[in-house]
Amino acid sequence: MIKFFRKVRRKLIDEGNLKKYLIYAIGEILLVVIGILIALQINNWNKNKSNREEEKISLQAISEKMKFNQFQCETGIKRNKRVIVGVEELLTLISDTTTRMSKSRIEQNLNTLNKRFLMGKSNSTSIYDELVGAGQLGNISSQELRNQLTDLKANMQLLESYENLQVQFVDNHLSPFLNKHIDRITIGVAGLKTDTTFYDKLIQINYSTFNKNTSEQSYEDLLKSREFSNLLIELMQHTKTLLPIYDRIGVNVSIIDSIAIESNR
Repeated sequence: MIKFFRKVRRKLIDEGNLKKYLIYAIGEILLVVIGILIALQINNWNKNKSNREEEKISLQAISEKMKFNQFQCETGIKRNKRVIVGVEELLTLISDTTTRMSKSRIEQNLNTLNKRFLMGKSNSTSIYDELVGAGQLGNISSQELRNQLTDLKANMQLLESYENLQVQFVDNHLSPFLNKHIDRITIGVAGLKTDTTFYDKLIQINYSTFNKNTSEQSYEDLLKSREFSNLLIELMQHTKTLLPIYDRIGVNVSIIDSIAIESNR
């Protein structure tokens, strides 16, 4: 083909026909331009196809991650709400002398006080970070999806910071106090009756293998302790702070999953 064009060009030059040569030259240039445009179009089509295939993989990964995050969110909310219920029942028992509560119920409520769930910490590296690290975030065509992934990351970071405050309070203040006043084995045995969720069973300790304290446990002094009631109030404040963040994360997860599924059709 190139030899053919050379022969035509040489013939026109030899004939000295400037008009025909110019027309030929313009035509040759147009053919080159059209060829380049076609090549670019094919390249763009191939690139878009490759990006779409990569986006589908990313969307599938996002959906799988959101299913796990949804489970985490539901588990965290349940555990933290159970802590709040336990605190409120114990505070009611402390402040209202007419309130009656069985010993087993007191022990079950005491068992909930150390419950925690570190959703933020376990998502320190979020799906957003994974996509950025793999260079795949730019392949996500939905701007709303990218915005929601950014919001989810921000809410996870906020949750992690408040979870840390709760854990530090429990480990450094509440637990040392409780260890002076309760028998963990007795409390643990009582907690087996209420620890019925999948996560509770997953981390459950078999207290039957330990020697239970046979002495009669009394909680009268504990319930009269001002320090204990103050610690309960602080625990409730730390725990209640987590719930609105969990709610926002739940909304993020729901929207992200919905967009990911719709975009992957």
